[in-house]
Formats: sequence, C-alpha cells, structure tokens
Amino acid sequence: MARSESAATERREKPLLARRVPLWTLVLAANLGLILTVAVAALARSAEKHGTLGVAAMQIAEIPDTIGDWWKGAAPFTAPPYQKLPAGFRRNTLRSFVDPGYALITPYDTKRGRATIQLIRLSDGRMLKEWLPDVAAINARSHFRSAIVDLYRDKSVDRMRPMHPMLLGNGDLLIHDNTPLSRIDGCGRPRWVIDGIFHHSLERAADGSLWIPYRLARSNVPGVGAKFADEALAQVDERGRLIRVERLIEIFDRNDLGGLWRGRPYEEDPFHLNDIEPVLSSGPYWRQGDLILSLRNMSLIALYRPSTGRILWTRAGPWSAQHDVSILDDHRIMVFDNHVSWGAAGRRVDGNSRLLIYDFATDRLTSPLANTFARRGILTATQGRATPLPNGDVMVEETERGQLMRIAPDGSLRWRYVSADSAGRRLWLSWSRYLDPNDPGVLSAVKAATTTREQCT
Repeated sequence: MARSESAATERREKPLLARRVPLWTLVLAANLGLILTVAVAALARSAEKHGTLGVAAMQIAEIPDTIGDWWKGAAPFTAPPYQKLPAGFRRNTLRSFVDPGYALITPYDTKRGRATIQLIRLSDGRMLKEWLPDVAAINARSHFRSAIVDLYRDKSVDRMRPMHPMLLGNGDLLIHDNTPLSRIDGCGRPRWVIDGIFHHSLERAADGSLWIPYRLARSNVPGVGAKFADEALAQVDERGRLIRVERLIEIFDRNDLGGLWRGRPYEEDPFHLNDIEPVLSSGPYWRQGDLILSLRNMSLIALYRPSTGRILWTRAGPWSAQHDVSILDDHRIMVFDNHVSWGAAGRRVDGNSRLLIYDFATDRLTSPLANTFARRGILTATQGRATPLPNGDVMVEETERGQLMRIAPDGSLRWRYVSADSAGRRLWLSWSRYLDPNDPGVLSAVKAATTTREQCT
C-alpha cells in the first residue's frame, strides 16, 4: 500500500513531459492522426459536397500554404538571377527618340508595404499621378465566399496588386486582382464594386463595353474540387453593370470542343483564361465584336463570336503557356509566348520567352525579335505582356523580373523601367498599360487624372 502511494506521489511530482508514455498510447495516437489526415484530405477534395464540415476541412488543409505565404511576406520579390539595375525609368539618351505617350504601372512600394498605381510620362519618366486604392473599403463591399480566394487573407492591402488598371475619361481607374472589379476615384475610394473574381486582362470593345476574365466563386460541375477554376468571359460597363457572363465550359461543349478539357487528367485549372482581346474592326478573318481568347493551360488561342456562340478558329501551339494576344491588322495577331515547358522538374522557360506573329492569310508564324529576346535574356514563366505600338515598336513587360521596356524593330531599347527596392532587389510588375496620346480621349483622361483635386481624408 505504501509503495502504491509512493508511486502515485512520484507521478504527481514528476513533470508531465518527463513521464513515461505507454507504447499503446503512441500507436493509438499515430493511427488516429493518420485517420484524421485521410479524413481531412477526403473532405477537402470535395468540400462543396460536405457543407460546413467540408469548408472546415479545406481551411485545415490550407494551413501549411498559409504559413508558407506569410513566412515569405507580402512583397512580390522575384528570384535571381537578374541584372541589378537602378530602380525607376531610364531613357536611351544615345537615341533622339522621345516617347510621347504615358504608362500606367503598378510597382510595389516596400516602404509603405503595398502596391501603388502610377501614371508615368514617358518622355522623361516623371510620375504625374499616384493612386493608393482603399482595399479595405473595396473588400467590405464583397459578399462572395470561395475556396479559390479569400479577400481578407489573400487580398489585404499589403497583398492586393492591381492588375492591368484602366484609366477612364474623368481620371478614375478600374482595378482588380482576382478580386471584385472596382472603379476608384483619385483618392483610391471605390465609386462602385462588381462582386466576384475578376482577373488578368481588361480590354475595351468597339461598343465601349469592357471584357475581362472571370471565375465562378464555386463551380457546379459534378465531382470537381472546391478550387476548380470555372472560367468565364465577363462583359461589364463603366457604370458598374455586369452585362453578361459566359462560361468557357458551356462555350467549349456547345462547339464540340469539350474533350479539350474533359478528356485530360483532372486539373483544377484546366483553362486559365488570361486575355480577352476584342476585335475593333471587321476584316477577312473576323468581325467587329468577335473576341480572341488566350487560354494558358491549354496553350490555346481561339477566335470566338459572342453573337452566335460559335468558336470560329483555334490553334494550340507552338506557343506554350502564352499571355497577351494583340491584333496587329486585319490578318495578323501578335502573341507573347512565355515558352514554358512542363515536366517532372516543374515549370520552366525553355531558353527565353518569345514574341510570335501569326498570319491568318498565309498560316505562317514569324518571330521578328527572336534575336533580341535571346540576347537580352527576356523570360517570364508566368504573366508577361507585349503591346504593339503605332510605329512598329513594342512595349514588353517582363513581369517576374519587374522590367518594362520599349523595344524598336531593330532590337534597340528606347527606354526601360525597373521595379526594385533601394537594395536593388527586383519586384514583380502587374500588367502595365501603354496610353497612346493619339488615341481619342487619352490626353483628356490624363489631364483629368492630374488636375482633379479631390478632398482625400
């Protein structure tokens, strides 16, 4: 009896972590942990079928990713190697050319801990206007819930990076970043917000409406995961009206092309729509009102006619994981080809990215700046832009390396903008936009943006 009492006293006095644990307890805990892990994975795989329990499982499954994101920080630093250059705008003074245009750029300000939107005059690189979007006010107007994006976790003020902003006639901006589409005034305050997940390009059609890629907050396709990217084409206007939403799944199925995504191994992001290019004037191969679509994860470009619901033409490759399709004239398009190879080692650029021109009349592809892209080592595995300019130049955004360049047909640089911190560490850009002073309304919009004096509080 005395021994039993002595042993009990010893257990009470011994620190908890120093006590012996029976082997059966460890085995039971390991098995329970394994069962719990499998259960969470199964629920997260089809979270939409399990209601609140499925949502909880998805949140648990995302904990490692969330910790990893916060560990890396919010600033979008790019990984070396890259040439260290001074941050900011530099014009090639060896040439007499002076750019009469403007650019909207979205550099990340590490001192403020947030992305900004800047209107730059390209003749001298002077910043004429800066917008700081009120991200909290924009998010507060949103009501969607999705496993794809959580605005308060993924798109807080330090993490939201406005993508492909558009300047409007009165000096307001349209902005988005896998977020609601919003119109902000000169103080960054939202005038209106269209709720939903809008992403990538924002382009104006001939009728004045705007086309932008869109993702459904939750797909109704049977058997897919909660993060399945159910992509769509969204048409909106400047007053904040959502005119139409057309799902890619329905478009592809209607045109007997469903096998392009249904006939593959399961992929949560089978399309990855990244550019909708409206056709502004009719020609022998398209009509005004048609749309040219770029789908990264299919390496596919398609010509779509919304008025009939028909896909008129498709081509997969030789571009790979391409971004940004532009119409050059009535028979040619220009493609920013990321030139990515997918394999066991992951995703990488095969040599360098490319600028390709496809001619509908001859069914031929050319790459007029191939030597320039190779010599300068221009590459970006994701995103990237190429804007054709009236004199034959092209503005190229090397997104991942935080570099924006105007390149002449002979391959020389007209100017360069580098996004970097004071230590020379590069930061991503986020789809800059060239503003051509010859386009109707550009100069008046620039004037409105730079002369309006709102009372910002």
